[in-house]
Amino acid sequence: MRAILAILLLCAGASAKPLEIYFIDVEGGKATLIVSPSGQSLLIDTGYSNFSGRDSGRILTAAKDAHIKKIDYVLITHHHADHEGGVPNLLERFQVGMFFDPGPTVDTTPDSLKTNKAYEVACGRGRRQAF
Repeated sequence: MRAILAILLLCAGASAKPLEIYFIDVEGGKATLIVSPSGQSLLIDTGYSNFSGRDSGRILTAAKDAHIKKIDYVLITHHHADHEGGVPNLLERFQVGMFFDPGPTVDTTPDSLKTNKAYEVACGRGRRQAF
């Protein structure tokens, strides 16, 4: 929780620009893109993988609307396919700085483990921190 608060405080800044929030329909979950007045960005959840990159495409559209070229932080609220599944597709289209998630998954179903493994591989080492 401290990491989330730190991110939000980092994103806050004294500027004439407003805080921008984009709610992105990822059909089954919801992705939220927050862009601070200073231009830093936080994406909360990423939607599903596959579907021809549908969810990452919608995130990319929101990012273009927000006039950002990279996402500074991605926060995965929990390890389900509609929240972390879209990370591999997102990284094919977009540069991301740091990932925050709740740590190791506790769901041991085969589909959940497969989705979580793809997420972990996509994030890579050193770009991921548990909150």
